[in-house]
Amino acid sequence: MAALQSIGTAAGSLRRNPILFVVAMAFSLVQLPSLFAQAVGPLVGGIVSLVFSGVTVFVIPFFLGGVLGMANEAIDGRTSLGTLVSEGKSHYVSLLVVYFSLLVVNLVLSFVGGFAAVFVGLAVLGSGIELGTVGLAILAIVVLAVVLTYLAVAFVVQFFGHAIVIDDLGAVDGVKRSVTCVRNNLVSVFGYSVIVGLGGLVAGVFGGVASLLLTPSLRHQGTAVAGAGSGAPAASAFSSLPAIGVVGMVAVAVGLVLVSGLIGGFFAAYSTAFYRSIRPTNPETTTP
Repeated sequence: MAALQSIGTAAGSLRRNPILFVVAMAFSLVQLPSLFAQAVGPLVGGIVSLVFSGVTVFVIPFFLGGVLGMANEAIDGRTSLGTLVSEGKSHYVSLLVVYFSLLVVNLVLSFVGGFAAVFVGLAVLGSGIELGTVGLAILAIVVLAVVLTYLAVAFVVQFFGHAIVIDDLGAVDGVKRSVTCVRNNLVSVFGYSVIVGLGGLVAGVFGGVASLLLTPSLRHQGTAVAGAGSGAPAASAFSSLPAIGVVGMVAVAVGLVLVSGLIGGFFAAYSTAFYRSIRPTNPETTTP
């Protein structure tokens, strides 16, 4: 199966080019200001997170193009930071267009889901009936439809960056190539997505724990709720988190960077190896 065979290919390229881990670790440093700002206070943390989120929208396309170019080069031999810069620059506009378009799609889906939920809620309140089984069923259907639409879009366009960088395509053709690859390799892509999803879950859990440890306000809120006698498991979990000092915060930050770098470097190489195994051998005749 291509999803499993690509793991060996990725491992070999990473043994020859551990610099991919270093690049991924460097990019993960962007997360740290937001996390440390949360330790100062929720308001400061929110402002800093908002600013850095806006900045990363324009940084991610450059990094994506560069790291995929490096991963592609690493599979065939050796790569360097020069490839990060050259590939990031040459494909920046196309990657930015698709990345920004996907952000807009996500915002639209979120708006539709939220609006539908509010509309159903107002309809129920206006009719003077309680939100019973029918209301909950409608809300569940709306949420499920939005989630499935999001997953479907993410599933079929997940290789747009690889197509743009590796096959040197434009924004539209890169999306089309991704759709073609997924459509022609559904089983393999599903297996690949499961593996990537598990890796993302590990990274998400570690990042969530790190965020809680670096955010005293969350622990204080949990302690207050637990002290109020709610008995909620979540409140107990928050209140039981240890208070860490400056040294502890630095250790958590270093751990977060290391884990993010290892996972990010591996999946950059793995996704590239997998895409190369499913890309069409005759693009002119297979692109829709």
